[in-house]
Amino acid sequence: SSGLLGVAVDGSRPPGFVMGSCASTPPLLSDRGVLRIIGMTSDASSSQTKAVAAMLMTAEAVSWDGDPVKTGSFTAGAAYFVAAHCNTASAVLPATTPGSDGTYTQSGDLAIGCVPKAKAVSQAGFDEAGLLLDARLGAKWAETFGDSAQYVKLAAANLAATPGIRRVAWQLDEDRAPEEYADWVSLAEYKAFAGYAGSPPYVVLGARGVPLSQSELERQPWYAMTPEQLGWA
Repeated sequence: SSGLLGVAVDGSRPPGFVMGSCASTPPLLSDRGVLRIIGMTSDASSSQTKAVAAMLMTAEAVSWDGDPVKTGSFTAGAAYFVAAHCNTASAVLPATTPGSDGTYTQSGDLAIGCVPKAKAVSQAGFDEAGLLLDARLGAKWAETFGDSAQYVKLAAANLAATPGIRRVAWQLDEDRAPEEYADWVSLAEYKAFAGYAGSPPYVVLGARGVPLSQSELERQPWYAMTPEQLGWA
């Protein structure tokens, strides 16, 4: 089934599904869906990297926004999967902003030669994403983000344009200072999509690489902050 923005919402397995006996390579199973990965571009913990790599063992494809596959980035966890599906356009799905040539995504130090050019989202999808974000985050969010607003729009547009996203793995920067919440791209995506009908579930990975429970999420200082408190509305 698919909901708002055409995003698959069920995590069903086919009849007779058996966990893979081929543990050495990630299974490429069309019904296992897409894992979207988000998070910090530097200082991701090795535990977070390993957790994402483990999640990708049961994914059909990986989707992310723009960043090179590099050590310390939220993308590092995808390196093994990307190398195993070297330049397989159906399995490795980086996206970028309208008008970008997509080559920046290929400039990382991991999975060298195996990362396809990022595919630019459509201008129409980008604009539509902006309207959705205005409605969910508040009228001032883009002004508050400044130049980084394009990356929040890219996130929303990529979510809409990528069918079959089953989960989003957010590698959380637990040390981010409260004064840096207002222009936190991953937080804006989380606030705009997590828990909404039609959105995939968000798995928030703490520094130990373990998903935060609901009670642990609620203890995060940003969790209950409103758009007004964040300066977005």
